[in-house]
Amino acid sequence: MARSTVSRSSTALKELAQLRTEIRTLGAALGRVITRIEGPEALETVERLRTLAKASRAGDAAAAPALSRAIADLTPTEAFSQAMAFTLYFELVNLAEENFRILLLRRRRAARLGADPKSADARPIRESIEAAVVELKKRGVDSAAMQQLVDRINIDLVFTAHPTESKRRTLLAKLQSLGEVLRQRAYPEVNGLAFADPACVEREIACLWLTDRSRTARPEVADEARTGLWYLDSTLYQTLPRLHADMESALKLHYPEVKAPARWLVFGSWIGGDRDGNPNVNARVTADILTLHRRTAVDKMHAAVSHLLHTLTVSDLRDTVSPAVRRLLKESRHLSPYVEQLMSRYPHEPYRLLLGGLRERLGRATDEARDGTVLMPETADDEPALPVETLREAVETMRDSLLAGRGALLADGDLQALRNQIDIFGLHASHLDLRQHSSHHEAAVTELLDRADYAKLDENTKRELLTAAIDSARPLGVTALGKLSAPTRNVLDPLRVASLAAAKFGPSSLGIYIISMTDAVSDILEVVYLMKLTGTNLPIAPLFETLDDLNLAPEVLGTLFTHPAYAPILKAASDHQHVMLGYSDSNKDCGYLTANWALYKAQETITAVCREHDVRVTLFHGRGGSIARGGGPAAKAILAQPIGLRDGGIRVTEQGEVLSTRYHDADLAHRILEQMAYGVLLGSHAAQKPFVPPAEWTDAMETMSAAGFAAYEKLVHKDPEFLVFWKQATPIDEISNLKFGSRPTFRRNTTSVEDLRAIPWVFSWMQSRFNFPGWYGLGSALDAVLKRGPKGKKLLRTLHAEWPFFQTMIDNAQLTMRKADMGIAELYAGLVEEPAIRSRIFGILMAEFDRTEKAILAITGQKQLLAREPVLLKSVQLRNPYIDPLNYLQVEMMRRLRGGKLSKSEDEATRGVVELTINGISGGLKNTG
Repeated sequence: MARSTVSRSSTALKELAQLRTEIRTLGAALGRVITRIEGPEALETVERLRTLAKASRAGDAAAAPALSRAIADLTPTEAFSQAMAFTLYFELVNLAEENFRILLLRRRRAARLGADPKSADARPIRESIEAAVVELKKRGVDSAAMQQLVDRINIDLVFTAHPTESKRRTLLAKLQSLGEVLRQRAYPEVNGLAFADPACVEREIACLWLTDRSRTARPEVADEARTGLWYLDSTLYQTLPRLHADMESALKLHYPEVKAPARWLVFGSWIGGDRDGNPNVNARVTADILTLHRRTAVDKMHAAVSHLLHTLTVSDLRDTVSPAVRRLLKESRHLSPYVEQLMSRYPHEPYRLLLGGLRERLGRATDEARDGTVLMPETADDEPALPVETLREAVETMRDSLLAGRGALLADGDLQALRNQIDIFGLHASHLDLRQHSSHHEAAVTELLDRADYAKLDENTKRELLTAAIDSARPLGVTALGKLSAPTRNVLDPLRVASLAAAKFGPSSLGIYIISMTDAVSDILEVVYLMKLTGTNLPIAPLFETLDDLNLAPEVLGTLFTHPAYAPILKAASDHQHVMLGYSDSNKDCGYLTANWALYKAQETITAVCREHDVRVTLFHGRGGSIARGGGPAAKAILAQPIGLRDGGIRVTEQGEVLSTRYHDADLAHRILEQMAYGVLLGSHAAQKPFVPPAEWTDAMETMSAAGFAAYEKLVHKDPEFLVFWKQATPIDEISNLKFGSRPTFRRNTTSVEDLRAIPWVFSWMQSRFNFPGWYGLGSALDAVLKRGPKGKKLLRTLHAEWPFFQTMIDNAQLTMRKADMGIAELYAGLVEEPAIRSRIFGILMAEFDRTEKAILAITGQKQLLAREPVLLKSVQLRNPYIDPLNYLQVEMMRRLRGGKLSKSEDEATRGVVELTINGISGGLKNTG
């Protein structure tokens, strides 16, 4: 056993050495490319900046000023080359690290497949589906309980588009291509000597160097939707069936009596359906995106059927074929002259003929989904499109026929993959959610009820009016709609498109309707009324975002569930309610610890009120990529508070800024998704008997929450100079002017923190290395208990050791603070024009940072942050000297832009450098907003 452990340790050290060698090799290749394209002087400058940054990190007091001077002397063209060098370096490093992870994952899986059942390699891979199944068996879960558990499981991951994903789709494809070249180069004996040639990699690097990083125009919503679908097309269509197969094999091995669910992991999107603060999303855009989803799915299905048509060549002279297959074939021949032609060539290959008929119908379905006109009320027809049930019936019939004959072996493989594809993706790729801000619903209802005073009415009067209106409402005709104002049509028309899409493509093409900033029952009844006027039937999900809204959520839901106007809606949904929780806006509203605690309590109280009313609930977690927006390891976050999984369902946003790191590679996507499944399986079981923290713990959290909010509110909401500092000490204005996404930075034409979208808020602080939203107020909060002396310190240490929620919150803050750098942040603070504001606000931030670090170290017993995560700590330390030049470049370019003395061409060139540094800093930190 000891020998085995030593062997594994030796292997791990060897693998890490290989990674370091690969990074050095790629760095050298980048240097050669820079020399060849830009000249040796450019590479010399890169080395000088890197050397100065490392010296500054090592404590050389003269290095930082020298680095600033060196960058100040650069022209915009030279600065762009330097920014490109460090940005591309991180892209190469990230690829090397990803390939390293992929290699380890593949080795583990290969070892698991070929392992002796008694060996250590036979143990399930950590945080895998099988690991969860094994753990549940250890807990004494019997087959009946396991069947109930897996039947409840439903994981719904929803793509969103946000302006912090700065990579063009072209670059995503190029990086994916380079990653594949690097993997192939690792095995020249298999892939050929061409991939071993260093010039092969250098050509890929040179192409990346010479490719535009900036978009020529702000992307349209359709561009963002195509990017989301790119991940589905390139990786997830092959990854999700693997996950379903993992579930089936794990159950077959450990619970042979338990049947795996057919559809438990799906993807959705609200790109093209989310109109909260995005005036670019109108009804026609939504219609176009729905047809784009349809066309993508039909094309993928067409390709799969075409492949199977050429492989499933079973002859009825060699095997029996069921009467059901004969019947479908006869119907297909009647519908399709093409099958008649195939009949003359393959008269004894019935499966092939049946698949030929399906392929032709899919081809016609592609033509039907040409653009959004098929879903616009003015041009739509009443004829339903090809239903997915037609495909499912044909595949199931062929499978049953094969299983009944000698071709049972062929029921798996390609046919099973097609079956999974139908179950998981259907004919819509991913379902589309719709979202709108509650204030827009209120304005529309004001016009529709002809009550100018509607917004000023008290809540009870609003409910009475809406109840009567819902009872008498009928779908509006074209004439009536044409008389309404443009803003009201903008609310109603997308709902009409959704109604047409459900009729044309099937209800599964749509997800749910989300109401932003819900704080009253009337907010939900307004949507019920609007849906009745448009003949729409979508599940309605209130979104609770601010601290006050989260606290009000149980009361709102409890009243809603007993309201006569909502009871039919709930009954039609089989007493199933979606509730969305906003992580980003809650953090922006009240700070890190207070938001975390409010979300914790909200999940408990929402689940309790749903249980009280016999309502099944699916919590929709509006998480982001950064810690401040609810990011972090998925399994750990779920297991930190599993109570929301009582009914087995979970929805989570997959924000635009994390898609390129999670889903561009099939192996990495598989790993992330199996960890999610692991957390949901164990969490769903734990939620049946949830952990109840002692009153002393919750009392301490209430004390800390109040103290943390007081510190946060005093600075963010009550100090007018804080906003001045933020706007000048971060690149928020520069971010707002860049062409990253279709959505404006602010919801309205104001510049208050309340109206700012949470994503650019976090993004601007991340770029400037403050990482403010991920820790501010935490030190003051912890101090409120630590001030009690040894007893308070002991209590917090107990919380960290024994309460997963508290431990996850503290450990996530450690990572955020370690990626922050107050020395670099002070460089950005130097951009603040008024010395008094600069000195005072930065002093407050620095004091709270120090207070938070000291408190975390006292609680964890560490000597430095992340001391118990040495690999992660080392990674951050190694990356910092390469990120620093990008920060210095960004600050210098911002100073020039704000100086107002640049010519038009200089201004454009300088903005190009800023955009590139934003990309590079994000890549270096492996985090955005």
